Amino acid sequence: MILKLNGYGYSSNSYLIVGKKNMLVDPGASGTFNILMEELERNKIKNIDLIINTHCHYDHSSADYLVEEYFNCPTLIEDKEVKHLKNGDEVTVSALFGAKLNPPKEIISLSEIEEELKDYGLEVIRTPGHTYGSISIIYENNLITGDTIFAYGVGRWDLPTGNVIELRNSINMLERIANERNVDRLYPGHGDIGDRMAFSYAKLFI
Repeated sequence: MILKLNGYGYSSNSYLIVGKKNMLVDPGASGTFNILMEELERNKIKNIDLIINTHCHYDHSSADYLVEEYFNCPTLIEDKEVKHLKNGDEVTVSALFGAKLNPPKEIISLSEIEEELKDYGLEVIRTPGHTYGSISIIYENNLITGDTIFAYGVGRWDLPTGNVIELRNSINMLERIANERNVDRLYPGHGDIGDRMAFSYAKLFI
């Protein structure tokens, strides 16, 4: 099961994958941590085993350290972006939000536990373009996409490490996978939940 925890203001959507382990995808901005906790409490969630960042941007990852402190869980991010999350540097685009990113203490690179995640039904797909370490996640017939593709649009490619050609290639790859796996729901980093029609909308932008 995937619970959508709506993003507020500029904060990203958060998604809780409930299964053998509870995995929180993109805790969002630190300023909305209290709202995130209220959502978790309302859904009677008592533990989080792992934080997963789809990429290192501030609006997706700056609450990592707060979730880590509360639930005592590590944060997973794609290998290329470990250093950016640790340093809170310009690739996190924290300056766009007029803030400083406080990193979590325990950061795990994707390659360390990628195979283990499959034991819990998660398949991680590297989808560079919005950032060079962006990932998407397949869980059952669902696709979590971060800021690669939205229900009615695509992510920006003009921020540090972004690349429009890589973004187009990633979206085309996700479309092929979604059709092959009969994915029926798309969970983006911002906005509404979508479906495979999102790929038709994406072609209007890239």
